Amino acid sequence: MPSSQVYANWQSWYSKDNLSISYQKQASGLIAIKAQASFTNTNRQAFLNLLNDTDNAPEWLSNVESVKSLPLFKKAENIVVTRLNAPWPVKDRIMLTHSCHQRVSKTTSKLLIKSVDELKRAQLLPLEQFKKYIFVSPIEGSWLLEETSNTLLIRHQIYADPQGKIPTWLSNKTALKGVKKTFQNMAKQIYKKEYQAENNFITSSCSTFE
Repeated sequence: MPSSQVYANWQSWYSKDNLSISYQKQASGLIAIKAQASFTNTNRQAFLNLLNDTDNAPEWLSNVESVKSLPLFKKAENIVVTRLNAPWPVKDRIMLTHSCHQRVSKTTSKLLIKSVDELKRAQLLPLEQFKKYIFVSPIEGSWLLEETSNTLLIRHQIYADPQGKIPTWLSNKTALKGVKKTFQNMAKQIYKKEYQAENNFITSSCSTFE
């Protein structure tokens, strides 16, 4: 989300039950969204375990039909294919993203997310995917994970262009509602027993992150 595109301040959209969401209009007419919430008695590993459980992704990530990780032999980095549900007659979308888990401090880390550029898509996905779906691009986002005593603070920021002929107002409305639903679902999922573990994740400087 190039800073040169920004021409409006952050506007509050939702603030209730430990969740706050705001948005910032971009030159494209689309909005960037940031949200934050805190969760007691859990840690970064629980969130990462939830995120890496791709089979469970549709249960908490709003408007997501499926998530699949592709092989990427780099520590702390992933390539992910996310298929989105779209209401009829809108054509289904797909997100092909590259992420890198960056160390910020001893108690804070940041998951950086970007869409894979068009030239590299053909190396990662079969040709039929290009005909069946519209690629959401560009995507620029992050999950900032900060531990303080017994609390995990999660700050999420995202900008994504759905492409195609979706009206801007509808895209913005859907994106805001989607982030809200994702965080509300996360609050139910992150405490599941199978996700609880001591911090054992890998981070990187992300110096070569594309």
